[in-house]
Amino acid sequence: MKNKVTLLLLFLSFGFSSIAQNFDIILKTNGEEMEGTVKGMEEESLSFIYKNETIVYKVKQSDVVKITFASGRVQFFNAFDQPGHSNNASLADHHNKVAVLPFAYIKDQQEGDLVMSNKIQTETFALLSKHRGGLTYLSVNDTNALLIKAGVTNNNIQGYTMGEICTILGVEYVIQGMVSVEKTTQQNINTYSETTKNKGNNKAYIDSHGHLIGNPLDNGKSQSYGSSVSTSTQNYATSMTMNVFNDKGDNIYSQDHTAFWNTQDAYKITLKYLAKRMPLFKK
Repeated sequence: MKNKVTLLLLFLSFGFSSIAQNFDIILKTNGEEMEGTVKGMEEESLSFIYKNETIVYKVKQSDVVKITFASGRVQFFNAFDQPGHSNNASLADHHNKVAVLPFAYIKDQQEGDLVMSNKIQTETFALLSKHRGGLTYLSVNDTNALLIKAGVTNNNIQGYTMGEICTILGVEYVIQGMVSVEKTTQQNINTYSETTKNKGNNKAYIDSHGHLIGNPLDNGKSQSYGSSVSTSTQNYATSMTMNVFNDKGDNIYSQDHTAFWNTQDAYKITLKYLAKRMPLFKK
């Protein structure tokens, strides 16, 4: 049995985990995983037995992305059959190419929505591509499309190393990260405003015709009117983790940072802080 260290890139969490297996695992192009034993390979199909069963099934090779054998060996089938991403592509073909993976977005310790995940991915791409130097960044649309075509989903990406993800995308580096946003304190602000109305000098007097003008009881004093408004502001604690992996699977940059600001979009400032410290960032 061989331990295989893989990256868990989910919208729930990111991290490293060791996966031990006693069976072969077939990953299909639709994202389905079949766990059992590969008994043989024919020209266009595989002979497969599910674990704890005895019936032999035929699986079309055209429906298979890869097989992770119990020995730890990985064999790919249709993951890279796109132009520029052939199975025989060398590491030299990836040189100076970079892809930004979808970010995990955690809000209040719960899985965040896909819209925010893609939004942060797009913002990261836009920031880094402005400071790319001699690097070429794969567009967000192409990155996500290639992952989908290769059968890589949020549920099975833990079965890939970052070196394999680089090969799928045809890049030398991949950028992976997580943003965590959590509600903290709530700030209440009371605002009081006052309006003063000056009634002027309206003291009574007798005109030339002997008529009484004004109110003899009015002393000309002013009056004030006040109102109070209460507003509430929710504060947030934001932290971000960013990693850069190369096509050999090496983690060449890993750093996390907690935002100083307490707004919900404080990740934007944190993103700039971490990006400027990446080895791929060119001023």
